[in-house]
Order: sequence, then structure tokens, then C-alpha cells
Amino acid sequence: MLLLPPPVGAAQRMRPYSGIGVLSISTVGLTAPIPFYNEPGLVRSGTLAPLAAQRLNDWLFTAVPDRVVLLVKARKGDWLRVERDDAGRESWLLVQRHWRYTPWPQFLKGAQVVFLPNSPKRLMQVVPQPEALQGTPRPATAPPMRVVMVQGDWAYVLLDASSAGWIRWREADGRLLVGFPGEPMQQ
Repeated sequence: MLLLPPPVGAAQRMRPYSGIGVLSISTVGLTAPIPFYNEPGLVRSGTLAPLAAQRLNDWLFTAVPDRVVLLVKARKGDWLRVERDDAGRESWLLVQRHWRYTPWPQFLKGAQVVFLPNSPKRLMQVVPQPEALQGTPRPATAPPMRVVMVQGDWAYVLLDASSAGWIRWREADGRLLVGFPGEPMQQ
């Protein structure tokens, strides 16, 4: 499944800030809403229904049955601050034993990525080395690339069986440049 731009006339979603990683929540057997807190363990600020949580980032990560993927902004022990809605509001939640937090370098390794349609064109390119100014443009509609390794904001990707190069996977300000049309190979 490729990430496609929204229909003409529909507002494009803002590219989210990447934060520090990804939280994957299995929804198998999850019937109660996910509780959120203003601060770890102190003041409950609301809940998020599993179905609503599943739809939250399905435009960024391929929708996988029985799984919710949330962007993690910070960590304090077993508590994670996550983005809880389309407006980018954040809350804390306590990680359950069957949930999995994965830092970005680990999550990206082996993942298929494509540039998000609303990424700046000047950054949608494959370059011979990180920080190179000129490269080969790569549109959001191009086939997915496979991430081999990550160095900071840069990822070394396989374009096909015979070519590879470097891409920025997030901007210097932390906004994501890539989406995930398929499952990572290893997790």
C-alpha cells in the first residue's frame, strides 16, 4: 500500500514531529479506552478509544489489523509521552507489558519508507552521502525504499536490487519526511 495524497480539495495533514520513537500497541483483547495523564501517574486527562487510536496514524503507517501505532515524544521510566490526536496534543501513558516502544533507529532499520506527499521537494532526494547538497529527486509516488541503516536524520536506503543512497528521514526541526507503507522486516 502506497501513501497517496489526499483527494483534491481535502486538506493535507501536517507532517508530525518524529519525537524519539514509536509505540506499538496490540489491540487484541483491548476493550477499555487507553488512559492518558497530564503528568506520569498524577492527573488523568482523558482516554482514547482503541478504534480511534487505530485511525490516528493510519495515514502515516500502513493500517495493520489489531495494532495501534503512536509517536513517542519523551520517556520517563515506564511512562511515555505520546501524540494523542491529529492536532499534535500530547499526553502521558503507562506502558503495558504487551506494548512495545521502539526508538527510531531500531524501528527504521529494515522498514520500507516513501517520502510523504507534503514533504519539501528540496528534501525529497537520494544523495551519495549524508549532508550532500545535490542528489536524484525522488517523488512520493516512487516505489518504497528499504532502510539499511540510520545515522542521525539520515537513512541509507536500497532503491532496488542494484542502487542505493542516502535520504533524510526527518527534517532538522524534527518533522517526519517519510511514511511507512509496509511492515518493517525486523522488530
